[in-house]
This record gives sequence, structure tokens and C-alpha cells, in this order.
Amino acid sequence: MLSQVQSQPAKNDRPIAPTIILESRSQYQPCRILVPDLQQSVAAILVEGEYYSFFKALEEPEKVLAIVAKLGNRNDRTAITKIAKGYAIWVKEPEADAVKPS
Repeated sequence: MLSQVQSQPAKNDRPIAPTIILESRSQYQPCRILVPDLQQSVAAILVEGEYYSFFKALEEPEKVLAIVAKLGNRNDRTAITKIAKGYAIWVKEPEADAVKPS
């Protein structure tokens, strides 16, 4: 089970974006968002007033940690949630707009 995300310092010592691990559904709200570079809405979660778009679902915790470490090195903030078949990775979308329910 994922309990902590640790990334190795980048080679050029630039800061690594943090990852949050959401252990309970009460910590986030599922939603849909629009992002500037896409024409269709995407699955997302709302965490403390910030939107994270769905990136990928994986079964193996080691692969999840490897991917969020790479994203963190690119300065992408990420979140991890537990799902029925493993874990979901979400990427922060600072320019996202919420899709209003129809």
C-alpha cells in the first residue's frame, strides 16, 4: 500500500513538485473539468479548491511511485487515490474550469 512518496533530488537540484495521497473519498470530490488544451471535459477530482485531472490507473504501487516521481521532476503536482483495481494518478490543473452538471 502507498503510504509515502519519496523522490530523489533532481540532478540539477531544482525543487520537486509534491504528491498528495488521498486515503479516503471524503478527502476529494469527483467532478469533470475543462482544460485549455482539450476540447472535451475530462474526469477530475477537486481537492481543497484545486482541480486534478485523471492521468492514469495502475495496479502496482511501485509503478505508481515511479510515474509520480517523473511527473514531480517535471514540476507537475500530483495526487494518488485508491481505486478498485489499484491506484489512480491525478495531475494538478491550475487553469481548469469546472463543468456544470446538466
